[in-house]
Amino acid sequence: MTDIVTKSSIIHGIYTNFYDILSAISATGPGNIFAERIYPSMPDIELGNINSYPILILESPEIDLNQFSFGKNVTNGRILLNIYATSAKTRDQIADKVIYAVETNKDTLAEQNLRQVNIDTITSDQIARGKIKVHYCMIPIKFQFYSDKTFAF
Repeated sequence: MTDIVTKSSIIHGIYTNFYDILSAISATGPGNIFAERIYPSMPDIELGNINSYPILILESPEIDLNQFSFGKNVTNGRILLNIYATSAKTRDQIADKVIYAVETNKDTLAEQNLRQVNIDTITSDQIARGKIKVHYCMIPIKFQFYSDKTFAF
């Protein structure tokens, strides 16, 4: 990870850091093609084809800027990861790898100015896509970014 999160690149910096964590997951078995399967939104591919899965959607971060102290602001944020797979087992294996990657990279994220990184409540369900049953889950990741307050004169 090389993008330190700053006030001037907050959204891009946050997204890039989480993308780097996910794309670096090296796996055997299901989910070993993470880097080619991570998208910022639902891709323009044939979703009725079983070979199109798994798909990981890493959405843009949601941020909320608040005053933390006289000289600091805190940005509370959340980034949402959606996992789509053709079996519940594959979905759960990928979710486990994502959770482990986030947990083991908290120190690296802190070096990039992202602190208090925690995974919130994970939800899962299934939907039908033509003849394919797609199992999905949503993994919300909360974080905080502290920055110097901008003063107006």
